[in-house]
Amino acid sequence: MDLGYLAIPIFQRALLAGSVLAALLALLGVLVTARGLAYLGDGLSHAAFGGIALGMFLGLHAPLLVAIPFTALAAMAIGALRRRGGLRSDVAMAILFAVCFAIGIVLLKKAKRTESTFDPEQLLFGNILMVGADDLWIVLGIATITVGFVAFAWTRLAYATFDEELARLSGIEVGWLESALLALLAAVVVAAIRLAGVVLVSAFLVIPAAGGRVLGRTLAGVAGWAMLSGVLGVALGFFAAHRLEWPEGAAIVLTLALLFAAAISFRRLRRA
Repeated sequence: MDLGYLAIPIFQRALLAGSVLAALLALLGVLVTARGLAYLGDGLSHAAFGGIALGMFLGLHAPLLVAIPFTALAAMAIGALRRRGGLRSDVAMAILFAVCFAIGIVLLKKAKRTESTFDPEQLLFGNILMVGADDLWIVLGIATITVGFVAFAWTRLAYATFDEELARLSGIEVGWLESALLALLAAVVVAAIRLAGVVLVSAFLVIPAAGGRVLGRTLAGVAGWAMLSGVLGVALGFFAAHRLEWPEGAAIVLTLALLFAAAISFRRLRRA
């Protein structure tokens, strides 16, 4: 078993960034899917496409600096439309994210080809091996903020997740919590475009969370299992991609799906 490639900095950065992002998406995915917003990851990836295209249009070497606040604003707009506009979440997402994606297509067409670290194919399908040192620092910074917020607000987040109306009556700022959660999720999704691209990034949000719900009995347990599944999926998928010469993002998603199937099988055996 040849693991010598792991001594190469490119592979080290890719594996570290992928593991961190997978863990974050799994953690946030537990909170998001429990609110019935499983499709939010897919929608945010489309909004991220628009934000990255805007950064490329502006000629920035690091489009993430524009894409993160752009996608965060789109995510918070979804929350506002859902709470105040009288629209169902899926309708609000479909409208806003279709507009963001269309804007991205126009801007990408008009953008001048610079030394930007993104290209259209990377946006759609991802290329985790293109993670640079600056990208890794951005990922670690997002991870620090996200983990700090979730640890600080965990009890209130759990309360609002299971009974939003009762949490609001108890004095919890549900709207603020949801906006902060969506903004952080937007930042993580934008960073994860490197990992799997617009097409597959939502799988990192939904599949580990689903596996965690199969194995966990409490919200903390679900989150723990989901994060473990995400990190394990990246490690095994990364190795499989190297051995089989598959695209890393697709290999990791397929590995996550296999881990989910294993979780289902384990639960059935446990109940037998």
